[in-house]
Amino acid sequence: MRKMIIVLTTLVLLLFGAASAFAASPATSTLSSIVNDPAFGITAAYTGKDANGNHHVQLSWDNRGSNVTSYTVYRYPTLYPWGGEVAAGCANLTTTSCEHISTAYGQYGYVVRAYYQDGSVVQSKPAIVNIHKYSGSPATPVIYATEPVNGSFTVGFNITSGNNADRWELKENGQGVLLSPNYTGSLIDNGQEPQHASQAFYNKPSGTYVYQVKLINSYGTSLSSTITVVVP
Repeated sequence: MRKMIIVLTTLVLLLFGAASAFAASPATSTLSSIVNDPAFGITAAYTGKDANGNHHVQLSWDNRGSNVTSYTVYRYPTLYPWGGEVAAGCANLTTTSCEHISTAYGQYGYVVRAYYQDGSVVQSKPAIVNIHKYSGSPATPVIYATEPVNGSFTVGFNITSGNNADRWELKENGQGVLLSPNYTGSLIDNGQEPQHASQAFYNKPSGTYVYQVKLINSYGTSLSSTITVVVP
């Protein structure tokens, strides 16, 4: 037990150190030379994907005054906050906005650093943006249900092509089915590739059940037709 506690403590310290390291990297400045100011704001808005597959993020931040010599924006994946890098096209700026263009997708945090004449550096609070493979509202899902056996059956949906969803909801007789605490299930974004999910039911009482699937992504929603399952 003592050995396990030591191992867990070591892992926590390593993770804390890695997450804190972004304040000092990827620049050469030391941690102590950068001041994190939660009142220093930056906004990041995903504006879509172009014909070449490049994702565009529009960034803007607070003007810190005439004593600032330049601003540089850094981006890091939220799962690996110690892996930050300068956002291409957003370095050594004297303006308070820029556009970052990248082929990468996922969830990212953006921060901006203000570099002052006296050598001090102030870093903004992060702005989080989700960059997706899909490019529009979810395709219409095709709902299906298996034949009930002893009150047990499965309801699911398929997308054979078209924009994917991030989440799905399943309605039973107009009420949400508990896929998670918020009644939605998470989905993997595969752009315009096929997508599928299902929910199994066990020992349902005899009766008639009407189901419908709703898909959700950052562009909008889509609804399937309804399907009826009769449990003898």
